[in-house]
Amino acid sequence: MSSKTPRIAIIGAGPAGLTLASLLAHNSIPCTLFDLRPPPTNTSPTSPLVPSGSLDLHAESGLLALEKCGLLDKFEALNRAGSEECIITDKSGEVKYSDDGQGGQRPEIARNDLTHLLLSSIPEQDVKWNHKLLLCDKSEGNGGRFRLLFSLLPDSENGEAIEKEEDFDVVIGSDGAWSRTRLLLTNEKPHFSTVSCITLTIPSISTTYPQLAAIIGSGSFYAPSDRKAVIAQRGSLDSARIYVMLSAPSESYLVTSSLSSATTLPSRLKKMLLENEGLFAHWGEGIKSLLAAGCDSGVEISANPLFMFPIDFSWQHVPGATVIGDAAHLMTPFAGEGVNCAMLDAFELSRGLVSAVKSGGAVEDVDEQLEMFENAMWKRMKPVSQETWDNLQVIFAEDAPGGFVRVMESHGPPSEEEEA
Repeated sequence: MSSKTPRIAIIGAGPAGLTLASLLAHNSIPCTLFDLRPPPTNTSPTSPLVPSGSLDLHAESGLLALEKCGLLDKFEALNRAGSEECIITDKSGEVKYSDDGQGGQRPEIARNDLTHLLLSSIPEQDVKWNHKLLLCDKSEGNGGRFRLLFSLLPDSENGEAIEKEEDFDVVIGSDGAWSRTRLLLTNEKPHFSTVSCITLTIPSISTTYPQLAAIIGSGSFYAPSDRKAVIAQRGSLDSARIYVMLSAPSESYLVTSSLSSATTLPSRLKKMLLENEGLFAHWGEGIKSLLAAGCDSGVEISANPLFMFPIDFSWQHVPGATVIGDAAHLMTPFAGEGVNCAMLDAFELSRGLVSAVKSGGAVEDVDEQLEMFENAMWKRMKPVSQETWDNLQVIFAEDAPGGFVRVMESHGPPSEEEEA
């Protein structure tokens, strides 16, 4: 490798950052991946031994990235977290649409399994845990390099955090919705999407609640009505994630309604969800049983407003820096494209970085590739962001689930070429 190989920092070990680090490692290009979380253990939220939601990977994006990481064989050997089956009901639980995945080629993987798979392909010394990014700036006095200031978080409550500075030629932010790296590029922040979400988990649903497993099926389940939606998805270790989606007037709705505080008192939350006239008091018994089981499961419950960027979000290019994944194009989950777009970002950016480094690693060449990547990403993401926003409006429309059923039916059965 050339002595001009740029020093590359990746901030954030989510799917985008992990995929990029894996792709660079696969091409023998060193980088350093920083994450504020502690090193994963068997009991970490990201451990394959802990139930997690599932992700469907698409051939043209997520699966392509895994192939280029050299991980496709290992991926195919993993147990599937769920199927591509889709069921849509009204609020009474009456099925309005169902399919078995229509012969699709979008295999599911548990989110935690994907994290573990990608992490296994990155040299251990290249991942720095417990590193919280405090500041990232660039000054001429630093030779044109970026100065990254980190707080090294202690492994225990008794330890004290210490600060550390490092210099890099290239900084890539994959640090999510509230990216600190993105401040290099723009001060614009995500805005409230009009929807808030309460997340419940039912472990071992097939054995504990077989009747509920039958209701939601082996893949995804949607019950949209009254400007609300109960969405269920089969996850790893025979679990199910239940997403209680609520159209809300503001991002503070979960707090002002006391739903947020009730997540620490599941019995209170269950009573609110099932008995409140404005929530699910008049919904079908099967759907209400899903909510009750999620509240009774003993698994931690979360409640968060959902944020997004404008459909045409972009920024003025800054030499040597960019962001990918949610940091670049935060969307709601209503098109199921987030992780695939993030992994495709990583793949397309890696191609540019590999080309620039292998041609000598000149700063100008690297930056040209970064700018080309950004322009292509903005163009690629605009229709995806539009589809996601359109789906949100359909799911929370007054006539739901009718409009959503029509959207699903419009996709039609797979063509003969897709089936072949």
